[in-house]
Amino acid sequence: KRDAKSVSITWQDEKFFEVLFKKSFGIKDGLFYFPAFGDPEQKLQHAVVLQEAVLGTLLQNQKTRDWDKSNGSISTVSIKIDDGVLVRKYRRLLSYVHQTADFSPVRGNKLRGWLSPGAITWNENLAAENPPALALALRFLVVGAIYFEIRGRGKGAKPRYALVIPDIDDLEKYARARSIFVDYGIQDLQAAGGAEAGLRVLVELEAKKVVEDLNTAACRVFSFDDVPWSRWKTRVEIFEVGGVSGLDLKPFKMARQVFKVKPVSRNDTDIFLDVPQVPELIARNVLDRRPWWYGFANFVLDKEVRQHVFYYEKGGLAKMVEDRNVFPEGGERVFVEACHEAWRRRLGQLGQRARREGISFQNLINREFERLRVAFSRSKNASAIRAAVTDFWSRSGGSLVSLRDGWRDVLPLFSDQNWQKARDLALLALASYKPASKEEEEVLNEIVDEEGGE
Repeated sequence: KRDAKSVSITWQDEKFFEVLFKKSFGIKDGLFYFPAFGDPEQKLQHAVVLQEAVLGTLLQNQKTRDWDKSNGSISTVSIKIDDGVLVRKYRRLLSYVHQTADFSPVRGNKLRGWLSPGAITWNENLAAENPPALALALRFLVVGAIYFEIRGRGKGAKPRYALVIPDIDDLEKYARARSIFVDYGIQDLQAAGGAEAGLRVLVELEAKKVVEDLNTAACRVFSFDDVPWSRWKTRVEIFEVGGVSGLDLKPFKMARQVFKVKPVSRNDTDIFLDVPQVPELIARNVLDRRPWWYGFANFVLDKEVRQHVFYYEKGGLAKMVEDRNVFPEGGERVFVEACHEAWRRRLGQLGQRARREGISFQNLINREFERLRVAFSRSKNASAIRAAVTDFWSRSGGSLVSLRDGWRDVLPLFSDQNWQKARDLALLALASYKPASKEEEEVLNEIVDEEGGE
């Protein structure tokens, strides 16, 4: 018996649950087979992501599953995306704990890590117990959760998978919510971090009318490291995503349009998926009620992140900055426009010098770009960033049109309270500059990041 809030089960003997688990938690060709999702071979892209994500989250512990080694434990699938082929490998399952683990419908059941993310027990005898109803619901979490592959760049420990659980108290709506993501392809199930994954779920549920009011909508995100099982290190991060208005979400929705996961060729046919990093910064800022560009300077301190953002994501940043709905009129906009104007003029000056002296325009641009980027990045107080930015503006030659009417709005950004915003915006301006000519575009695409860390 089922209603919107609960499911009631009646049974005659405990073998009922043995049969229930066998039918609910299957395997087909080494892949998880959950009848609620249909045949995994018919939705292969979702199935492959689901496979590795479950094994990297709830079933991270090697004691929770066995491999099918009859034809080797690794299978390979080729997935056509646009004009290329994405080759993915997955580990073939023989069995997993959900199929056979003990369950008592009349007494408490010990809480295990595979039932609840992060529920690690140091002493099996001291494991917490859940009542039968909760223990049964947790067993089906593996089906109800929404999974993303996380592809964050940079140094340090990075989560590899995110498990998202929407906070929906209507079972029919929850089933609709989960079914939406079964139809997602691999590209749609990539994210740069857990905050992006969580907001992606809420935005999609709003678009599909599963969630009506984003102010009250929420989900919980669990991010897991992709490391060999360690009882000391299984969970990277757990946090709530929610309480965000539609107005606050405008920058993130815009980011979803301009930063796309793209297939990139390795050779004539094979591809890999390139995942934008900026949406994670925007998502975290949206959740913290801060400007979407807040912390950009620290975000691009890491060389790997910086190279990706400045090279592959500059087009998306340019569109974010151009859009007055997400980057409105005010001192911040005037500041960035002034930097764009100054950089355009500076490029013109360097082009003239290159032609006059017969030297490489590319080398001049490389040196000037790096000089500016390092000067902005290394500014540690208001006076330092003020000196770096005003020197940049003054080298452009003559007064900047952008500052003629808006200079008073810019001045507060150089105060002791706001200088870090000025640093963020100066680097954002460099990253979001839109070339004025084909020649500019070509030389800017060849800029070499010569600095290792900062």
